[in-house]
Amino acid sequence: MDRGVSRLSVLVDELLDVSRITSGRLVLHLEDVDLAELVREVVGRVRPEAERVGRELRLQVPGPVVSRWDRLRLEQVLSNLLSNALKYGAGYPVEVALRVSGTQVLLQVRDEGIGIAPDLQERIFERFERAVSDRDYGGLGMGLWITREIVTALGGSVQVESAPGRGATFTVTLPWREMPGPR
Repeated sequence: MDRGVSRLSVLVDELLDVSRITSGRLVLHLEDVDLAELVREVVGRVRPEAERVGRELRLQVPGPVVSRWDRLRLEQVLSNLLSNALKYGAGYPVEVALRVSGTQVLLQVRDEGIGIAPDLQERIFERFERAVSDRDYGGLGMGLWITREIVTALGGSVQVESAPGRGATFTVTLPWREMPGPR
């Protein structure tokens, strides 16, 4: 029952986000966020569900990576990517990695599951689009669209590298400017 209520809550939140995004009313609440800490928290919350379905979560996160982002929206992005990786990961481990590259932060979620055909890789970021049948895998095809819209609103981008039967790696690239330390 708890899982059913949780899934319904996620669905309602996604529908509200669709409404906000399509009407141009997606509001970002920027604050100083340690993305490394946030990634650890989200992975920690997802880990029990991953273990329940027999998936291992691997984490590669450096020390603090602080900049001005929308904490709740980045939680949503990572939750969407992890949910997909666990769903399509075919029982293999899911890897989450965070790294800084110059003035950008790269957040990657990688699975070794069913993969995505090249001709579908751009389409999966569209509203209500899916790479697989909804009979075989649940969902409405909104998670990646919402993810792309949030990341774009934050000044970043999201891409996928994949091949059928070889898993998928989703990379979120966000602008990063190191926050000055205390004086």
